[in-house]
Amino acid sequence: MVSNVALIIVDLQEDFLPPNGSLAIQSARSIIPKINNLITSKSYNWSTIIATQDWHPQTHASFASQHNQRPFTTKTFQHPEKRLNPNTGEIIEINQTLWPDHCVENTFGSSLEKSFHDNFNQLENKAKIIIKKGYLQDREYYSAFQDCWHLHKTELENYLRQLNIEKVVFVGLAYDFCVLNSAIDCSKLDFKTYVLKDYCRSVYPDKFVETDTEYMKNGVEVIEGIHIPEL
Repeated sequence: MVSNVALIIVDLQEDFLPPNGSLAIQSARSIIPKINNLITSKSYNWSTIIATQDWHPQTHASFASQHNQRPFTTKTFQHPEKRLNPNTGEIIEINQTLWPDHCVENTFGSSLEKSFHDNFNQLENKAKIIIKKGYLQDREYYSAFQDCWHLHKTELENYLRQLNIEKVVFVGLAYDFCVLNSAIDCSKLDFKTYVLKDYCRSVYPDKFVETDTEYMKNGVEVIEGIHIPEL
């Protein structure tokens, strides 16, 4: 592994892990040993290791419970700054999925999986950081870089620039939501972007073809198998 490569582990948190997570992703725990090996093995010379963490207030707008709707239904949201569509003159709107309450800040469900967190904390002589996202109540964050409206930015881009990172490798949860959107944003920021598919799990694994197409359309290279090529 050459220098100037960042590893980003997305949302490896208890609420996304079976059997008890409120938004548990099928077989998500199976990727933990492989990810632990990625961050502890001397085979990989990551320039930095980054963990992201969904971090929601109890009344977050993405929670179905806040709208008297069932989880996994959709709702139309207006632009938080009430910006207008220049063609119609109406407030810009997007439809988004509503989720079970999850990753509420400072709860067990929001915590990083213990073995991963322990290994992360024990890393020595390695640049590392935890990036929290989703803490503004009124908007969704699928990307570790910014909210879904492209208004509020996290510190992630600046952190990568400060370290002169050129390439970024993503693993974690979920392959079809937060890994996907983070990797697409990363590619659009002109970092060479990779996703290790076997180190991720999906909310909707039956839609792999559509998800893989989104990666490809946006210049993200998906690497299959457990072998990681020289980057």
